[in-house]
Amino acid sequence: MKVPYRFTRDTMGVLIDKVISSDFEPKDQKIRFDFCDLDFIEPSGVTILGNIIEWLKARGVSITITAPKIVPNGKYSPLKYLDDSMFFNRYVGEPLYEKNASVRNTTLELQNVTYGGSFQWLESKFTPWLAREMGYLRHETVEPIRMCFGEIFNNINDHAEENIGCIFAQHYPKNNQIQISISDFGIGIPNSIRKVDPFLTDSEALKKAVEEGYSSKSTPQNRGAGLSTLIKNVVENYGGEVHIQSFRGILACKQNNFNEVWIDSKQGNSIYPGTFIEVILDTKNFEDEINDEEEFEWDL
Repeated sequence: MKVPYRFTRDTMGVLIDKVISSDFEPKDQKIRFDFCDLDFIEPSGVTILGNIIEWLKARGVSITITAPKIVPNGKYSPLKYLDDSMFFNRYVGEPLYEKNASVRNTTLELQNVTYGGSFQWLESKFTPWLAREMGYLRHETVEPIRMCFGEIFNNINDHAEENIGCIFAQHYPKNNQIQISISDFGIGIPNSIRKVDPFLTDSEALKKAVEEGYSSKSTPQNRGAGLSTLIKNVVENYGGEVHIQSFRGILACKQNNFNEVWIDSKQGNSIYPGTFIEVILDTKNFEDEINDEEEFEWDL
């Protein structure tokens, strides 16, 4: 099974259609992923690949990974990028470059985080990394983003089968942009929403899920705050972007030319296994608030 030449959230359907059937089952119990033709991969692609493999493994599929004998080196090599993300170390048991693979300073390595361990991970790893990459901001400044991902984990706990999120993040300092993606291989947001609104399509369910105050009410912890808070904090307050795909539902959210929140929801052709969420932050919109101390003056 060849991984597409360019692997992004827009091209992942090519691979997904080869490994997952229309009735949401693995197409084979033995699947080989061939990385020999890979020429480009975006950060979200790292998370998507990890999630697909986790989904297949959870269903007893035997996974084999093939890569070129001579791995192209250099900063822009997609295989080197995957290696430095710890992708091969996680799924092959060792890096392609035995001595040279290392997590880049601007990267938060690919990892699985359980719902039970999410609070500690967000506090000890995610928040310090995010604050550092934004110019050593105070942790309080990035708290709205940390809170959003805490709510995402609540959603994962609500609708995922194993309560695990596959996470990867990349900072592009020259572009003032941080891309964070998280995915699970659960029952998907549309199925959770259809417990309340059974006749919605996948795309309609995603649009309903991001409405403020809406909740599938499937667990007491998930009261509908998660996705609407994500849209408010990332898009409305900080001018970022949010992309969500679950089953055939695809939702994109960003600001329009009038700084208003714009949401586009549509049906895709491929079935994404679980829920994929990508958050794109504009680092120029984050800065520490400085409260000047009040000055006192006395006439002597």
